[in-house]
Amino acid sequence: MIREYWTRLDTRQRYLIAACAAVVILTLVLKFAVFPLWDSRAKMKKSITSNSKKLDELVKIDAELAVQNAKISRMKNTLGSPRSNFTLFSYLEKKAYSANVRGSITHMNSMQGVKSASFEETLTDLKLEKITIKQLADFIYQIESPDELIRIKRLTVEKMKENPDYINAQFIIASTGFSG
Repeated sequence: MIREYWTRLDTRQRYLIAACAAVVILTLVLKFAVFPLWDSRAKMKKSITSNSKKLDELVKIDAELAVQNAKISRMKNTLGSPRSNFTLFSYLEKKAYSANVRGSITHMNSMQGVKSASFEETLTDLKLEKITIKQLADFIYQIESPDELIRIKRLTVEKMKENPDYINAQFIIASTGFSG
């Protein structure tokens, strides 16, 4: 039936139908083969750009992590192993004796400090009464020790009303150690 119809057409009509068929085939090839490939290529370029940015971020984060790990290693080396025979109370008593303020200690209490998996902070609340500013300065000089990781977290100083030549001082002193 199609062959019979084709044979009845003249040459010009055959060329017209062949051209239309070629246009339809070309359109189908473009629609289902070429355009999807172009879209996939554009999506792939966007994906590569996006993943490149993510990779750059990961490289930066990795560098920051390496710096933090180096700092942690230095801290662990500084702290060394856990100090089994060290107590903040005895350390403070020795330093109070050296600074000549041992008799002025009215109370020394232990407080809860910060704890993590690797480090532990020990806090002591210490109150000195009726001391001079020079004694306070000497005591502060004695107790702050970067080698022992001991620092003053808080210091409150007030003049005595009865005798303005003397002061009262209250400390929160922290010692940080490796919790092993």
